[in-house]
Amino acid sequence: MTFVPVILAGGSGERFWPLSRRAKPKQFLTLDGGDFSLVQATVDRLEPLVSDGIDGIHIVTGQMHRALILEQLPDLPLENMIVEPEAKDTAAAVLLATLRIAKTHGEETIIGIFPSDHRIGNAIAFQDSVNHAIQTAAASDAIVTLGMTPQYAAIGYGYIESGAPHSEGVQQVKRFVEKPDLETAETYLTRGGYH
Repeated sequence: MTFVPVILAGGSGERFWPLSRRAKPKQFLTLDGGDFSLVQATVDRLEPLVSDGIDGIHIVTGQMHRALILEQLPDLPLENMIVEPEAKDTAAAVLLATLRIAKTHGEETIIGIFPSDHRIGNAIAFQDSVNHAIQTAAASDAIVTLGMTPQYAAIGYGYIESGAPHSEGVQQVKRFVEKPDLETAETYLTRGGYH
């Protein structure tokens, strides 16, 4: 079983303005006073999950951000950078990466798709969750998604409604709701079962 993480590092930088700009979106910024930008921290979290470290990580980005990837991740093999010919959306980036990795690594490869702009406080817990997801995908030939229990109602995120149990620590997805209004998000929080 081969696991290949793919980091999505496109984006226009509009949601975190004025710090984030089109030429340097938030994934390339260092926001917590540390030494790593968000994309560097993402690579750092994923490296222990891949037997060949950064050599096994792929990044999808746009032509506009190619130089920033090279600057911030100088050890990333050039062939692991997938440059979108045209900015589209997340689904197009995932499809491009999936087709390329299936061709180079085989169709039985387990591909993990990760945003480049998340802040994860507990890297060990994250890695444990990803490892569990990899094992679940390998055992059941399923698409696995990770979610977290919301602490407050938010309208800027999607919500996953949990369905029936699948296996230990894993539930089926009943549905996904993209960025609900505040009243709906508050209902999800009160009702529970949403991630």
